Amino acid sequence: MTVYRKWYCTCTGQPIELTCEEILDDEPVEPACEFCGATPSSDPKKTIIYRDEEDWDD
Repeated sequence: MTVYRKWYCTCTGQPIELTCEEILDDEPVEPACEFCGATPSSDPKKTIIYRDEEDWDD
């Protein structure tokens, strides 16, 4: 069983799944909200939430 963490932002009133954009620098890739720019490590409005989903196929 594998557990995957999915990040969401609620800045629009509904949970929207965050997407990761690949950056060619040595910076770690972190999901960001396309509307407000919040990330799990930088969330001044406290709109980021997450859900852990289990995958029983492995």
